Amino acid sequence: MTDIIVATHGGLAEGMIDALELMIGKQENIWFLGLRHEDSIDTFIKRVDSFAADTDHDILFMTDLLGASPYNAAAQAIHHNRDKHVICVSGINLSMLVEAALKRNDMKLDELADYLVETGKQGIAKLSLNMERGGTL
Repeated sequence: MTDIIVATHGGLAEGMIDALELMIGKQENIWFLGLRHEDSIDTFIKRVDSFAADTDHDILFMTDLLGASPYNAAAQAIHHNRDKHVICVSGINLSMLVEAALKRNDMKLDELADYLVETGKQGIAKLSLNMERGGTL
């Protein structure tokens, strides 16, 4: 079993989990942690670390930005929980979160993390309407 902790700036994590559950139903062992304006970085790091310490399962952190405060908090939690299998994937998008929720019990954590990085890349595309050519939707 892999627990998922989505850690982002503001309410993004909460909104992503809400969207996830709208699509595939209520999920167990998926939590959100949002860094709010009133939070100190130290307080946020302690909250993230506490979530990681409170589970006996593998942990997948999913963060919004590589190198930003939620990512750094996850890195601290990984460091403090070396006795557990903990990985962080940054650059979360909704397709990654859906796939993580659906595949977390069927894949090993390392394999899941690699899969999610590729899924995230594949979920990004450009749709363009060239009006000069008379294009329509």
